[in-house]
Amino acid sequence: MKPGNIIPVAVCALTVLLALWSCGSRKTDVGGKVTVEFWTMQLSPILDDYINGSITEYEQANPDVSIKWVDIAWADMERKLLSSVAAGTAPDVANLNPQFSSKLAEFGALHDPEAFLSSEIVQSYFTNVWEANRLNGQTFGVPWYLSTNVAIYNRAIFEAANASFPQTLEDIPEIGRSIKQATGKYTYFPGFDGGEPMENYVLLGGKISSELPGYGLREDAVRELLTYYAALYESGAVPPSVLIEGHQKSVDLFQSGELAMLLSGMQMLPNIESNAPELINDIVVQAHPNADEGRTNIAAMNLVVPTQTDYPREAFEFITFMTSPEKQTEMAELVPILPSTPESLNDPFFEMTDPDDRFQLARAYSIEQLRGGGVLLPPLKNYSRLRTAFVRQTQRTMLGELSTEEGAGKIISDWTRISEVESD
Repeated sequence: MKPGNIIPVAVCALTVLLALWSCGSRKTDVGGKVTVEFWTMQLSPILDDYINGSITEYEQANPDVSIKWVDIAWADMERKLLSSVAAGTAPDVANLNPQFSSKLAEFGALHDPEAFLSSEIVQSYFTNVWEANRLNGQTFGVPWYLSTNVAIYNRAIFEAANASFPQTLEDIPEIGRSIKQATGKYTYFPGFDGGEPMENYVLLGGKISSELPGYGLREDAVRELLTYYAALYESGAVPPSVLIEGHQKSVDLFQSGELAMLLSGMQMLPNIESNAPELINDIVVQAHPNADEGRTNIAAMNLVVPTQTDYPREAFEFITFMTSPEKQTEMAELVPILPSTPESLNDPFFEMTDPDDRFQLARAYSIEQLRGGGVLLPPLKNYSRLRTAFVRQTQRTMLGELSTEEGAGKIISDWTRISEVESD
């Protein structure tokens, strides 16, 4: 197959599968009970007791409903969900990331929660997160657990270069130059395997919206972003491998003592303490460099209800239970996540009792950013094409193949062209 045929074929395959959304035989009731099939994304085995216990609690309070829990590996979720759609056996509730959720929503494949939930329940979630689950004015998912990046620094590297911690992203190129010259080590690793380049565009003052022509990109703001990325590369603040490797490489470099800073969720701290105990005394945790300006990103995981379900009311009642303030607090006590309900944060569990505890400090910064930040990269039609075009032209600019003006012009023209074609 020719490379140019891959995307059209993938588009057709997705379209055909979603056209089958309402077709096929459905699960039958068992013993007079409604069976709600609940898919999660890689929460087993660490949350087995919590999920199973929650299901038991719910079934005891709702004897006419049976919950069937299925946990899917992260890498397999999209494929298995689309396969279940084709077979007419899609789950009643699924745990998905916002970008895949929005892709399904484009095809009308997800129920609108606001058609089933009271305004009181809707208002119980963080407004800045709830609103990010809208596409073309319609909501497609209920936010479940959240995270936001904090700054994790290796103090020894900064001290060796007599360098200060960056206060904004814009400070990193020059600080990185000093660190590279003094230590031979790198400072930052903004991976290209996700939406980070586009998120950084917003962090640096741009705006992205599916409701605006060309998704709202401004050429001057794109130029500023490309100037920033080119400076990161030229200064030696980032390693050359940033062009071909993703976030996991940044974790590996930081844990090996070769990277001065890591922008990641608080959940990374226990891993660092376990994998690189020799770094512990040099670890400093601070807010994200742009937090003081109210520019921080919130990553959300959703619970969605496919329109293929026979039991949307029961599905949303179960979602309401799983995302209640009490259940989310219980979950946060077991794993390092943030709740999507502000009321949860009133629980004493979230109070900082030891300011010298790095994890508690990271959680305190994360909560502050959760209240003031937002989902910087909203649901977008044609997301995968947009991301590919944005990344490609950014990388070409970093390598000097394009000037910042040329790179910005190409990104604008690519996004304008993509916005005028059918969804992927």
